[in-house]
Amino acid sequence: MEKLNIKVSLANRLYPMNVDVSEEKVIRISTSKIEKMLKSFKEKYSVRDDQDLLAMCALQLCVKIEKIESGKLGTNKKIIQDIIDIKKSISDVV
Repeated sequence: MEKLNIKVSLANRLYPMNVDVSEEKVIRISTSKIEKMLKSFKEKYSVRDDQDLLAMCALQLCVKIEKIESGKLGTNKKIIQDIIDIKKSISDVV
């Protein structure tokens, strides 16, 4: 896989990265979204320390991921239970 050297800016710091060409767009979009979150937190909470702002972003992103994963787990459990119920119904008929 072809690698690409890029630099992304987060909280006024440049971070050099060596990424797959196919990941560059996602990384740049993600960087942009994090920068927007930082700006929003800075304005909303009057926080000036970049470390605090990055910690708040990390927490918010992890909460979103956890909600998504929990939702998937609940959906998977329901699907499994539905399959078990269908198999039982078929067994009862046969």
